[in-house]
Amino acid sequence: MLQVTAELVHRRGAANDRAAHVLHRDYETRSRNVLKKIGAHKYAADPSTEVMFCAYAVDDGPVQLWRPGDPVPPVFFEAATDLNWSVGAHGDHFETAIEQDNLAPRIGWPVVPLERHVCTQARALALGLPAKLGVLADALEFMNRKDKAGERLMHQMSKPRRARKGEDPTGVYWFDDEERLERWGAYACQDVEVEREAHDHLPLLSAVEQARWVLSRVINNRGFCVDRSFAKAARCIAQTAAPEIDAELAEITGGAVTGINQIQRLQAWLVAQGCMAKSLDRKTIEKLLTNPELASSVARVLELRLGGAQAAVKKLDALLLRAGSDDRVRDAFRFHGAATGRWAGEGAQPQNMKRPTVKNLDAAITAVMTGDYAHVRNLYPKPLAVVGDCSRSMIIADSGNKLMGGDFNAVESRTLAGVAGEKWKSDAYRRYDATQDPRDHPYCITACKIYRVADGTYTKDSPERDVGKTCDLAFGYMGALNAWRKFEPNQFTDAEVEQFKADWRAAHPAIVKFWYAVDRAAWTAVRERGRVVPCGPVAFKSNGAFLQLKLPNGRKISYPQPRIRRSKDGRSEFVVFADNAAGQFTDCRHGAGAYGGIWTENIVSGIARDLLAEAMLRVEAAGYRIVLHVHDELVCEVPETFGSTEEFVRLMTRRPAWALDLPIAASAWSGPRYCK
Repeated sequence: MLQVTAELVHRRGAANDRAAHVLHRDYETRSRNVLKKIGAHKYAADPSTEVMFCAYAVDDGPVQLWRPGDPVPPVFFEAATDLNWSVGAHGDHFETAIEQDNLAPRIGWPVVPLERHVCTQARALALGLPAKLGVLADALEFMNRKDKAGERLMHQMSKPRRARKGEDPTGVYWFDDEERLERWGAYACQDVEVEREAHDHLPLLSAVEQARWVLSRVINNRGFCVDRSFAKAARCIAQTAAPEIDAELAEITGGAVTGINQIQRLQAWLVAQGCMAKSLDRKTIEKLLTNPELASSVARVLELRLGGAQAAVKKLDALLLRAGSDDRVRDAFRFHGAATGRWAGEGAQPQNMKRPTVKNLDAAITAVMTGDYAHVRNLYPKPLAVVGDCSRSMIIADSGNKLMGGDFNAVESRTLAGVAGEKWKSDAYRRYDATQDPRDHPYCITACKIYRVADGTYTKDSPERDVGKTCDLAFGYMGALNAWRKFEPNQFTDAEVEQFKADWRAAHPAIVKFWYAVDRAAWTAVRERGRVVPCGPVAFKSNGAFLQLKLPNGRKISYPQPRIRRSKDGRSEFVVFADNAAGQFTDCRHGAGAYGGIWTENIVSGIARDLLAEAMLRVEAAGYRIVLHVHDELVCEVPETFGSTEEFVRLMTRRPAWALDLPIAASAWSGPRYCK
């Protein structure tokens, strides 16, 4: 368990230093819909969604319970009108959606402006702590804990029960006896107690991070528009294709495999045919298919898997389920979803939408819009892959508007060179930005160094340029052969890749030196608690409960419960820290430990996140309404006559004071669809 330290714990009331009063609240609801499937806004607005309770408390006051039919509590009106009040919740986006889209339009419930909201979940995630309130309370050993029996009852009562004998099987029935309702209300009150303790213990977000959280909520509330008819046509093609693919698969395998997603059966059948496959993702299958000795039946099964397992197709249902009556998908991004501060996707997860690879995307869109599987199959050998290629294009501008987007160019490569002091590479990026000469691109220069030829030998169209790019992607964080194979599963022998690695490291001595320096700095900070250990533009410090990594702009990445562990052979020591149960530290789970590559990746990813976050505030303030963001990319929806790509690039690339020496570049586009 994490021990709550004096540095982590604020005095009761100290966390309220930005507001005279804090109104804590928790809503309990029931609905015929499933919250996780459709998102908070659509769930709250659905006619079947009922608010059963509101548990609330002001500051240290007693927790009170409101039920439908009672007068609206006066403190909610006071909080809405008095600028000295703030409102809080754990996962405040849900409470806000209930207020805005359910209670306010139905019974005139007052709504507090978003600028005066605080969220303990966001504050926990910013410390690398668990997102779930119950897990957080257990990890920090709160006096108050989640009522687990009450939670089970809540799940039972928040959705319709099965019809009983003698009841109309098509009717909608609930557990709504008074005994259960009273127990549910007590559960809600206990949740407020736990949330209030979290509020009193967790530091507030900094003013800058709070502004970013508010903007994130604005973007989620705004949503992005989906071409519903296009998505339905694509889904029709996918639904038609699936049975045909499964039927052919069953015929080839003699019934051993009857569905393309039966992974274990498929792997067992492949093993029986002499084909070992540890996984069946796209890159693994592409590598297997390069084997000229592969039996034709095995090759065809792999081709069917490759053509029928496009992950982008699975997003169609999510897009359509989450689109509201105005065809907009909301609640698509989770603030601080990764340990480094980057956002994570929710629901349809636009971050993971497939980049199109088809040569003529417009022609593919036209074909898919017909919804005719036979027509698409006649034009393309892998119709489901084409549907995946079109997934981004299903995001469109609303009537009278256009989409405008921009993304940072090679932001991680540029940032890595900058923080590690790889001067030649930073200079190469500056030179390329000034000249736009393809021979000056650092990927080309890296390839020249690896192949030991003069700078300027390779250009954008040279195949060697791709080797330079893959080397940067695969080897920048201490990666080796396995990292390379994630990007290029088929090209080059293992020996050639190992030579690429050696040559890349020889060409980047400052980066290699930084790996080991930053690992030593983290180790020293954990070993010598309280000491600030600098390493280039960053610094580490441990207070026992957390190891904190301070980035150039002052923001800190937190690693809970750091400790030193010795390797099994006893030759080395490394830092391990607690998994926060939110998937943020998947590379270091179960005591695997951190190393120079992970620290370096976290630093680079954190800086790239802050560059984007600052650009988001500038872009939004200039009137470009952000509707989605993907790692290093922003997409806005603006009136057709508004703005320009030139201004958009200027807004994105304005250097903050803490990154004046970092070579930053971006490119922009505009159009009716999200096609980049």
